[in-house]
Amino acid sequence: MSRPGMRTLLHNSTFKTRLWIGIVAIVILATWITGLSSQYLASRLLERKTAELSQMMIGKSAQALEEKLRKVRLSVLTFMMSPPFEDILRASPGTDDSYYSHFALNNALQVPLVQMQLIEPSIESALVSAPIGEFYSVTGAKRTHTAFEDTPLYRTMQEKTLPLWYPAHSDQIFESGSNVLSLLIEPISAYRGTDVKVVVNVSESAIKEYAETNVVGDSGSIVVIGAAGNPVMDGDSPFVAPTREAAFQSEVDAGRNHFEYTFDGKDYLVNWAKVTFPDNWMIFYFQPRDVLLKDIRYIRWATLVIVCALIPLALILSKWITGLLIRPLYRLQRLMARAGDSDLSVRFSSDYRDEVAQVGERFNTMLEKIEVLIQDVTDAEKQKRMSEVKALQAQIDPHFLYNTLNTILWKSESRKQEDVKEMIVSLSQLFRLGLNNGHDLTTVAKEVDHASRYLSLQQQCYEDLFTYEITVEEGLEEQPLLKILLQPLVENSILHGFQSEDYTGRIMIRVYREGTFIVCRVEDNGKGFDKETVEAGLVSAGRQEKGGYALRNVYTRLRLHYGEKAVMELESEPYRLTAVTLRFPGGNDDR
Repeated sequence: MSRPGMRTLLHNSTFKTRLWIGIVAIVILATWITGLSSQYLASRLLERKTAELSQMMIGKSAQALEEKLRKVRLSVLTFMMSPPFEDILRASPGTDDSYYSHFALNNALQVPLVQMQLIEPSIESALVSAPIGEFYSVTGAKRTHTAFEDTPLYRTMQEKTLPLWYPAHSDQIFESGSNVLSLLIEPISAYRGTDVKVVVNVSESAIKEYAETNVVGDSGSIVVIGAAGNPVMDGDSPFVAPTREAAFQSEVDAGRNHFEYTFDGKDYLVNWAKVTFPDNWMIFYFQPRDVLLKDIRYIRWATLVIVCALIPLALILSKWITGLLIRPLYRLQRLMARAGDSDLSVRFSSDYRDEVAQVGERFNTMLEKIEVLIQDVTDAEKQKRMSEVKALQAQIDPHFLYNTLNTILWKSESRKQEDVKEMIVSLSQLFRLGLNNGHDLTTVAKEVDHASRYLSLQQQCYEDLFTYEITVEEGLEEQPLLKILLQPLVENSILHGFQSEDYTGRIMIRVYREGTFIVCRVEDNGKGFDKETVEAGLVSAGRQEKGGYALRNVYTRLRLHYGEKAVMELESEPYRLTAVTLRFPGGNDDR
């Protein structure tokens, strides 16, 4: 049926039929939208929670691995502080290097070796290489055909800074045949110059077990990568390859602790964490996305079944609901009552041209006009306030910029390049902080930095004219406040306080909290001003006197932004203490 024919049929139908058709269409549409939205939100929530759980697990695994490595290092350091180990350090070649003395030293070393392994059971073996010979546990069979000096471990100890961990490898010193991680370390003692090297082999399986301590299930795989990008364990794992790809590294460099990555045609959810101790290792956890998020498919099908079951129910219930909604006049009456109670958001809706619909349209038109008028008045007041604030902030003395650029030119001609560089940087930072990305609010730290940059530039322009000191109460650095409050006050101190005087002025800026209020106080020892005249000029532009312009600027912006709670207090005792104190609310809601 064509669209005009459908419209004719509907218009020729009874009011009850039209209402029933409308309700059925709305219910079906709402049911589908609700079902699809619920499925989407549930899927996203499940995916996010799964990622957070995986991140929490890998974070705990990183902590467990770090604690394990710390315990290994601690047990080794304890071993190296034992008296038998000190005896080896004190011994020197050529003094008493008989077989018996070497045997006695090695025999005495067995007790601390056993103690070290008892402290940390993951330690499999240890070798002490000294100028007088090699010492090791008698329980481990050392390879006799391979000299320690010929192993990659020895070359690594010669080339790199110790201590460090050597990645997992087949034991190169002992006949155990197992894969181990080797801690390469030098003794920390008064005998360090004796060229003694210590190699402690730790079971790869024990370390891997700690890395997987908090991982739930067996669907994922863990890879530990060293600071140089090489695997610390499981070097033949297929998940080592993607960690070397540029796209993978870009995800890690971006600082995302969990992200999706595809390799070998399969999607994975990757979580990672840093193992800061000992050598900034990174532990990655790869989980197949289809296995991890399999519950989402169940949610999708369950949503579809529920939506399909609700549609017949909607058809049945709509007949009953229609009988209750054929009284539009009562509905319009209730809407008018709500409008009379100042609820202007109510509206009457109808697609037909009957008497009730016409009255409802007139009613809607009236409410819309009232809302437009109210919004126009509100927008006009808001725009007026914003224009006043912007105009006041734009009132910046151009003489400062002229003097600053002139000083930069003079210093440049005088080849004072460091001063020129410092002034240009300060001027740039001054403007950047003042602009504040177009925001009216800044922080105490940035506002103080802005004033400090201004004072530094003025000191360059007027050498020996003044000194300054800035103090900020601890904890207020990130407190929000209106921008460009302090700079006009210190500018006023310089230009009208002691610029024309022949002594060194002093400016002190303090920012602190008084109860729920923030206080910004600027003091100087200049010639001061007439307090009564300046106070009168704060509220009347026609009564401004010289030096009152900046104060009125700051005062007006404070009152516009913070309201009646903001105050400016003035003190003036010439050549002793002239102070301007700003006090305004310090909560998140400035009004």
